[in-house]
Amino acid sequence: MIVSATIAILFSFSLLDIEGNKAKAATIGEQLKEPEIGWKRYDDSHEAIIKKGYSTANPGDYYNGSYSYTPANDKPVLFDFTGEKVGIIVRKWNTSNYYAEKVELVIDGEVKQTFSIHGPTQNQTLIAEVTGLENKRHKAIIRVAEGYTKGINLDAIDIDTNGTLIHPDTEGIVESLKLNKETLELTIGSSETLVATIEPENAINKNVIWTSSDSEIASVDDNGNVIGKKAGKVTITATTTDGSNLTATAEVTVKEPETGEIGTRAILRLTMTNKDIHEYLSLPEIDQFMNWLDGREVRQGKPYYKFKLNVTTGNIISRTEYIMYDKIVSFTVDNYK
Repeated sequence: MIVSATIAILFSFSLLDIEGNKAKAATIGEQLKEPEIGWKRYDDSHEAIIKKGYSTANPGDYYNGSYSYTPANDKPVLFDFTGEKVGIIVRKWNTSNYYAEKVELVIDGEVKQTFSIHGPTQNQTLIAEVTGLENKRHKAIIRVAEGYTKGINLDAIDIDTNGTLIHPDTEGIVESLKLNKETLELTIGSSETLVATIEPENAINKNVIWTSSDSEIASVDDNGNVIGKKAGKVTITATTTDGSNLTATAEVTVKEPETGEIGTRAILRLTMTNKDIHEYLSLPEIDQFMNWLDGREVRQGKPYYKFKLNVTTGNIISRTEYIMYDKIVSFTVDNYK
């Protein structure tokens, strides 16, 4: 009996811990003082939210200490966001003297939810929530429904953790990201460059970050150059850096070479003083690098070696990486069949 009681107590604490860590999803109308797991919160004061003619309430038990409101039905809230979900946090109030009976959440021109802010007074209330959206840029409006009067208020906006809030007047945000290949086959010691295509063309920031799910199988550098290292499968991911947080992936399979003699392929791996690791293919160039490095010991030449990189993205027609002699800590050369 003592053991059973102990288990029951521990189980109760476990349930409390799950709810305390916000594993239980909130429902519309509940108070939600912090964003749930998988969400992040923007205060109503954020610069990306347009609220013309609004006032800021007196300090109180609101998110970040205040909320915004308007008594006018012709003053909507406007904001853009990226991601798959959005939630609206307001102050519910038990009076109909200030707020409209019907308020709409419009996303990309479609009314997704209608709600009323009337009810028992409650701060930081989750009043609307839309999920399952396409992961792209969305235009959102919080407005009083046609035929209704009075105004609305806003305390905060929740979106998913991979999204971002964007000012509606901001242009040049990335809307789509694609790779030239969705699958790629390499042999150990071979390489190929993945090319990321970004739309629209007027996107201000077209930079992407490249990552490998297992760099011991295949690595990828800042230019999308993928190098096969050992047999296996890996996912290469490109991620936008402009705040849209879009991703595109390619599944890479690395195989053992079918034929070939030892030494026909090699990877040069340099470790620099700042702990960065640079990798290069091409046995002839590796030989040239070794000759240059050896020559530095007997004669003073240029303090750097130039590696020609296979970069053709954007307006770039060629790129050269300069490796400084005194910045190299160590290096390895792996030869493959």
